Amino acid sequence: MASEMIDPDDDRFAYSTKALARLTLSHQLAELADRAAALVPTTGDAGAHPGEFVAAVRALAAMAEDALARAVIYEREKSTSWEVLGESLGDITRQSAHGKFREDVAEWGQALHEPLYPMRGGVIRDLRLPEAAYRPTETRHRLDQWARKHGGYEAGQPVSDGLAELSTLEEMNQVLAGLEHVYRNPLTVDKAKVAQMLDRKAALLERIGQEENRPEATEQAAETRARAAALRSGQ
Repeated sequence: MASEMIDPDDDRFAYSTKALARLTLSHQLAELADRAAALVPTTGDAGAHPGEFVAAVRALAAMAEDALARAVIYEREKSTSWEVLGESLGDITRQSAHGKFREDVAEWGQALHEPLYPMRGGVIRDLRLPEAAYRPTETRHRLDQWARKHGGYEAGQPVSDGLAELSTLEEMNQVLAGLEHVYRNPLTVDKAKVAQMLDRKAALLERIGQEENRPEATEQAAETRARAAALRSGQ
């Protein structure tokens, strides 16, 4: 199936949050490498404006700072402590590391649950979650090609093959966290979104029932699907 035909929700829900964070970091690093490589040739130097190279490298430095934030987010998804991150950031304290990147980490967590910004004035909603994480299948295929071209890999999937797999337990935790997030404000609950998440939960319970021979999980799956159907019918 072509990646553009995959529903974005179904697409990213098939990946662990560690994999989504890693793809976002890989995408940022590939963009940074391409931008830096474009500055290596000297054939256009004669026509450059005064200060052009300083501005270009300054832009690279800003991209590198963004990549650093993405690296911190990925490390946090891997449960790396703030203490270890502080040491990796140049022997700063865990408090300093947390203070510098806590907003980036919090925004990442929020965007996983709300990938689009709220609609304002009837205009198209802007993407809140990085594109690499919003369309991970398309991203990993593109980065596989990039790595084969630039990283010395002649074949294989050098980006896809190392991504953290999504376990049933982790997927269930993602669903439960998503439901908890939706119900934070009972006055603005999106019933369609809840029904969709309940369908995911039911599918996971059915898988658990089959793979682990647990009939109670199969019963819970039927009850969960009934709840989703009731929400869709307005009951």
